[in-house]
Amino acid sequence: MIPMQRRGLFTLAAAGAAMGAGLAAPTVLRAQTQLRTLADTMAGDSRFSQFLNLITHGSMVEKFRQAAPMTVFAPIDAAFSGAPSGMLDQLMGGSQSGQNRNDVDRLRLGALIDYHTVPGMLRAAELTGDRRLRTVNGADIALTSANGRLSLQNPAPGQQIAGFSAAGQNVSARPAQVVQADIMASNGIIHAIDQVIWP
Repeated sequence: MIPMQRRGLFTLAAAGAAMGAGLAAPTVLRAQTQLRTLADTMAGDSRFSQFLNLITHGSMVEKFRQAAPMTVFAPIDAAFSGAPSGMLDQLMGGSQSGQNRNDVDRLRLGALIDYHTVPGMLRAAELTGDRRLRTVNGADIALTSANGRLSLQNPAPGQQIAGFSAAGQNVSARPAQVVQADIMASNGIIHAIDQVIWP
């Protein structure tokens, strides 16, 4: 009699565990589907306000909300302190206050934003060794992985197609370092970097 009772208890416990697992699974799935788009993820993180400002002025917000997976190397706000004097102001059409959106250099601003974007979703674990990645801009970006750190730079400033050499200035900033990797979004992944990379 006792073995039967024990078996009954085990059966009930197993059924309860299965029901619990069945209830937990939708919760996990719900959490995965609640990821925000790349644009909304950047908007929700104050470190990316300057980069998102460029995206907005370039009329590219919807591009970062589309379904196609993308990897974005997004400069944090501090990265813009090393930008060439007046460069961003020039790309965005004049002084920051009262600027006319019609004066925005969307072509070159788009080239800069697209130079920070790679098609597909590339997690940090996949970004190993020294190699080049083809950006949405059409030009290459050089990736170096050493001692657990990822860095990126323009391998040939002023010489790549789809590059603009920072409006005639040969920008030779130090390589950008990934300061936080694998920020997940519903349509891609963001790696925060500490420098703007100029095409």
